[in-house]
Amino acid sequence: MIGKFALFSSVLALSAGHAHAGEVPAQSLPAEDGSGDAIVVTARKVKEKIGDVPLAITAIGAEDLRRNDHIRLEDLNQLVPSTNVVVTNGHQTSISIRGIGNNPGSDGLENSAGVFIDGIYLGRPGMAASDLIDIAQVEVLRGPQGTLFGKNTTAGAVNITTELPQFDWGGRGAVTNGRFNYQQYQGTVTGPISDNLAFRLTGYDTTRNGIVKNITNGDKVSDLGRRGARLQLLYKPSADLSIRLIGEYAREQQSSGAVTVIPSWGLTPSAIQTKLDATGATLAIDPDGLTTAAAGPYSTGTRQGAGSAEINWNFGSGFTLTSLTAYRYWQYDSASDTEGSSADVMYGGYHIKNDQFTQEVRLAFPRMGNVDAVAGIYYFYQKVDTTQYVSYGEDAAAWLAGMPTATIKAYAPYSAALATLLAYNGTRWDTHAAPETNSIAGFGQVNWHVTPNWNVTGGLRVTYETKQEDVTRPVPVSTATGDPVAALASQAAGPIHARISNTAPSFLFSTDYRFNPEVMVYALVSRGQKAGGLNTTLPPSGLGADALKVKPETATSYEAGIKGDFLNHALTVNLDVFRTDIRNYQANVLMEVNDQVVQLLTNAGSARTQGVEAEATLRPIRGFTLHGFVAYNDAKYREYTEGPCPVETTGQATCDLSGRPIAGAPKWTAGINGSYEHEIASRLIGYASAEFSYRSRYFGSLDDSALTRTGGYGLLNLRAGVRIDDNWDLSVWGRNVTDKKYATNYFNYGSVLPGTYVAFFGDPATYGATLRFSF
Repeated sequence: MIGKFALFSSVLALSAGHAHAGEVPAQSLPAEDGSGDAIVVTARKVKEKIGDVPLAITAIGAEDLRRNDHIRLEDLNQLVPSTNVVVTNGHQTSISIRGIGNNPGSDGLENSAGVFIDGIYLGRPGMAASDLIDIAQVEVLRGPQGTLFGKNTTAGAVNITTELPQFDWGGRGAVTNGRFNYQQYQGTVTGPISDNLAFRLTGYDTTRNGIVKNITNGDKVSDLGRRGARLQLLYKPSADLSIRLIGEYAREQQSSGAVTVIPSWGLTPSAIQTKLDATGATLAIDPDGLTTAAAGPYSTGTRQGAGSAEINWNFGSGFTLTSLTAYRYWQYDSASDTEGSSADVMYGGYHIKNDQFTQEVRLAFPRMGNVDAVAGIYYFYQKVDTTQYVSYGEDAAAWLAGMPTATIKAYAPYSAALATLLAYNGTRWDTHAAPETNSIAGFGQVNWHVTPNWNVTGGLRVTYETKQEDVTRPVPVSTATGDPVAALASQAAGPIHARISNTAPSFLFSTDYRFNPEVMVYALVSRGQKAGGLNTTLPPSGLGADALKVKPETATSYEAGIKGDFLNHALTVNLDVFRTDIRNYQANVLMEVNDQVVQLLTNAGSARTQGVEAEATLRPIRGFTLHGFVAYNDAKYREYTEGPCPVETTGQATCDLSGRPIAGAPKWTAGINGSYEHEIASRLIGYASAEFSYRSRYFGSLDDSALTRTGGYGLLNLRAGVRIDDNWDLSVWGRNVTDKKYATNYFNYGSVLPGTYVAFFGDPATYGATLRFSF
């Protein structure tokens, strides 16, 4: 701990002795009454007050993020309506907005909710599953955003902006210690290098011990370790030209790969009990998710690095030309005990290397008469080299057959099936794929200011994209020698080549009318398309390359809302109603293919979501802020006649899920958070804050199994502290202070764990203290 603190202290000490002139986020503008800062967003690729943007959007500023230590992507669940973020690990990460987007962990399919950092699209949401440190603002845009944000935003977009380098010296740091030996260290320093060149350096280190007990060996698992750094340079040779360079690196290591619980109404399914008897193994059945019996490995890790360049040039009479160039790599490695028992059955994982390059050129036109506009072109390239592997241990045949190994050996000479199964023991099976994506788009959006109070906006984007891959599985090899196993030579397959391409238009048409400076109403219709996908696993037996292909997903949204700013900016209210129709809804399921549990992509027919969302912020007196939201979302499959069956349904290959709720979509989400600060003495401020969020019950698996019904809970976070002159700040805090046990993710492992699901749980109650300082 002392070493880590010294590291960050030395970084911050680089600017010791210099006066701090204050850091003003680029997103802030003076409020009209001079009482504070108005929230400014870039949802339409230009800076606008949030109340002037005719769409459903929530923005969380830097002070709110820092004050309550919101450094994780999943913290958005506490703050944003109709949003469900699940981060099991860097690979299994999903963002669902208005019920759309619950499809984690697929290497041949993007998420339905796009994630952007400093204007750069992230090819997979797990790239943002690191600590979000030194953030200026997070914007969550709900509904299709395909016109300006591009493909893969059929559900919405999460737009994250980091703090800019400043030309005045300054810095800040934080040290946190909490339950489970939770430790975090943050540091930021910024200042000038010359009159027209500034820098900003940010670093963090986060660790926590395990919170799940392994009943097989007594270890504590589900620990984590995250660290990263970001260096920025801002070059401003003139008032009309700026160049921003960003380089960053992050890594994460955790043991969330452990199978933590088998929920089956408190009973061990008979098929699993047969496997336990055959191997003499134990299995954790824990409704609270605090124990595991996994005897094998249970680790996951990610590494990523990125570099980007943003150039903004103002020329002519108000034209702004913007260029965004970026490269990012992301690597993921995992090894997880598949069935989670104390026996040596099987473990598997992934090795993934993701490379992406993006280039955007955008021109913002000044207002010419009653019209202003933005137009541009965009290019995206991505290659994902992925290897999925399964290693079978000495108890594999016994587990899969449900009979002791000695019995299998005795009957193997008379049964080809048992002989092949016995050959699984001590082998490793690899499946290789490398989906490659090329995408190019042109876009434009025009705002027509019909009158001073009435605006009409139209936008269009056309994207052409291709994806291709080869999927192959070599002959399984011996884990002891690495040599191919002759008895399993027939299991080799491929290469199987698959390619898809399509041209996808996206559009937006909206109109807004301002009755007075405080109240605006709006209505819009928008369409976005999510690219088609490719399975990175072998197709089921008897099927060819077409089984690997997934059609594009199209969402058409209709929305109307009202935004109000009352009582001299003391009260803001936003209300919207929406309906989104989805064709070829893409989903991700786990099933058994060729004796392996694999993930397969599918088009789940059609779906629709509809509902209402309300947000309000109240500032009744100086120092007190109260923000709340409530949302109702009815998300259902409209047509899904050949869907997967829940494990409690027997004798059917497929089930008709038409009319059933979409997985991962609670009907009700609500939250309220408040903060109050008061001057205790000269230069000494005391403060307190509280956050409560609630989500109603929903299904955690695509098949709507009753075993995966979760939700129906609320989470409460509390914080209290004191600060001196905004330079020193000491607080104590608690997260999930009621110690609510809740599942966040479910998986079906097929015949490996028949009759049940594997669940992963959210963090238990955590509390600690944080010391902050700035200069």
